[in-house]
Amino acid sequence: MKILIVAGGQGAKLWPYSRQNKPKQFQPIIGDKSSYQFAVETLLAEFIAEDIFISTKQKFIKYVSEQSPQIPLKNYIVEPDIALDRGPGEGLAFLRLAMLFPDEPVFYVQADMVREPGEKFIEMIRAAEKIVTERGCYITGGVKATEPNMGADYLELGEAVDGSGVEAYVIDKFHYRKGTVRETRELIENFRVVAHWNHLCWYPSKIIEAYKQYRPDWYDALMRIQDAMDKPGEQEAIREIYETMDKGPTEDVTKHLMGTGEAVAMLLPFRNTDVGTWESVREFSEDESGNHLDGNILAINTRGTLIKSRHDSKLIAVAGLKDMIVVDSEDVLMIVPREDVDKIKEIQAELLSGEQNSFL
Repeated sequence: MKILIVAGGQGAKLWPYSRQNKPKQFQPIIGDKSSYQFAVETLLAEFIAEDIFISTKQKFIKYVSEQSPQIPLKNYIVEPDIALDRGPGEGLAFLRLAMLFPDEPVFYVQADMVREPGEKFIEMIRAAEKIVTERGCYITGGVKATEPNMGADYLELGEAVDGSGVEAYVIDKFHYRKGTVRETRELIENFRVVAHWNHLCWYPSKIIEAYKQYRPDWYDALMRIQDAMDKPGEQEAIREIYETMDKGPTEDVTKHLMGTGEAVAMLLPFRNTDVGTWESVREFSEDESGNHLDGNILAINTRGTLIKSRHDSKLIAVAGLKDMIVVDSEDVLMIVPREDVDKIKEIQAELLSGEQNSFL
């Protein structure tokens, strides 16, 4: 079993902590360690460093080496600094692993999530290895759906898969995320579904074959990249090919594998938090007043509010706040009502179009 940690995303929704040159997975968003460090430390408790591979962008290599010095440099799978969503970048990582270990399963781990307790995460990985080895099938993760999640796809469950030690089911159908809360609620209430939560496990050579079948344009580019590997001018050649690839999520490929009656969904036996928004950070560790207060904070009569600061010598004092997000980084103070959190995108767009893009 090999482990692939994917750590190449941008995390724009967690601005101003998450920046273009140091995104959220390398920032101490929750506690004093980054989610990338949490993932590496959890995995190193069970797996040797030589079996852990890191997929990241060229510009993030310094953070990978600083925060996981145990992982050998030869285990870095580096994609060009081009924003193409996850499909091309993860395809490049699976290609490299398929070349090295075509017949050994790989477990895919996103670096921007916090999983607790770590022991249960390891338990799931070993259970996935058992199912893949015995059944040869594609495996993904699922979380029981109780309320509509407009950012999630859904998996309709079939028969149970016994014997792994973790609750698992054959996937009968993949449901792409619905357009409205009403449609999503109807899906949850009328079908046995779980929210799809990426924790992929399969053979990398089979994943590349799936790219060939469902995204032949990506596959053709990956084959050209393979021809350029381990040759003079490799990095420049890979970049030239990579920038011709269309954007798209990995689900452009994997959604076709789910619902064939052969793929399996494992229900996550641990708390899995995607720390991708300030709202998810608040919910992760809110107090009895619904607040998340991190830093030198004095809050009076304040409810449902996130306040986060990195300045221990600077007091942030508030009174009477309700449902606000206040984030004080080294060079940016952001204050946004929770209901308007999507306006962070507008702030970033303004900075990008003006002369203040150094704050991105």
